[in-house]
Amino acid sequence: MIYCFDIDGTICSSVEGSKYEEAKPYKHVIEQINRLYDEGHTIKMMTARGSVSGQDHTELTKQQLREWGVQHHELIMNTKPHAHLFVDDRGIHVDAWLEQLPPVRGVVAGAFDIIHPGYVQMFAEAKHICTHLTVALHRDPSLQRATKLKPVLTTQERTFVLKAIRYVDEVVVYDTEADLYDLLKSGGFDVRFIGDDYKDQPQNITGADLDIDIHWIDRSHSYSTTSMKRAIHDTVAGKEPS
Repeated sequence: MIYCFDIDGTICSSVEGSKYEEAKPYKHVIEQINRLYDEGHTIKMMTARGSVSGQDHTELTKQQLREWGVQHHELIMNTKPHAHLFVDDRGIHVDAWLEQLPPVRGVVAGAFDIIHPGYVQMFAEAKHICTHLTVALHRDPSLQRATKLKPVLTTQERTFVLKAIRYVDEVVVYDTEADLYDLLKSGGFDVRFIGDDYKDQPQNITGADLDIDIHWIDRSHSYSTTSMKRAIHDTVAGKEPS
């Protein structure tokens, strides 16, 4: 395994005004680094000394590492190296950092009767934009729009499937377009995800007048619930005895 350790504040004390010669080693930290070295791990030392002042502190740093008895394979000055694990006094894991940020709430609406790769691709793209994704699940779109197909799966079944997808954080069921409008208006959403085939159909977008940013999802793929149902029908029909 490759370990990369920062120097100032990690294996020695931090100093003011670039007076690195005054840094004092943390013996207990160095002992653990040397233990990893003896176990056969690759040890890299990393520092940003001189990145602001422009001074070259390479020789001083090498001398300190020798005097402190730090076993290592490489010293990297002002460049991020490759490593499996970074140890730094000012580091924070990206997940912990994201948890501290205000959430970005996203929403996508639909019946989601048959989950196909196109849907999963959409959820994944949405989760790159928002930190919390709500799926507004239409119970039965065929009741208001004759062109829509009646869902095969129940609301409970579709909710179960959607919640099993790691990109989905919440599922809220609605019945009518008026219900959806109220949900969008009161849900505190920052961004809404809509297929780009609706770009030229603003009159068909419920809540288009609301102050919610729209992220258009690429729908150039060949997947659709209707085509999937037709394919299933054709497959079953082809197996039926004549």
